[in-house]
Amino acid sequence: MSFRRIILKITCVSVLFTFLASLTNCGQEKPMAYRLTIPCTTTLTVNPQTGVDVVDAYVCKNTKVTWNANGHTFTVFFKHACPFTSGCRKIDDQHPTAGPLSSNTFAVYDYGILVDDMPFDPHIIGGGQ
Repeated sequence: MSFRRIILKITCVSVLFTFLASLTNCGQEKPMAYRLTIPCTTTLTVNPQTGVDVVDAYVCKNTKVTWNANGHTFTVFFKHACPFTSGCRKIDDQHPTAGPLSSNTFAVYDYGILVDDMPFDPHIIGGGQ
């Protein structure tokens, strides 16, 4: 056997082992996770430009939410599921508090608010711990 053939075979075997070794590392990476701390919203101030001051409000489990009329008339209605145990039928400037939030599941609740007869489309993000 010639010297060139020996070197070629050693090189091929080395490349093959390197390739196989790199394949065994796939999927062994640990998944990354980040912890995000968001304060729970308990009061939303009615605003005639955006509907409310916090358009995407995170509401913690077992907490109530009060909409502060801020001198405006308003009515809140939930478009699909109601997240509050007290119900969502009568949330307005005369009855501004709803809750507590009942869901354990992290979910986005799409609701509408009429502020001085102008419609807006904010969200309640609730659930989890």
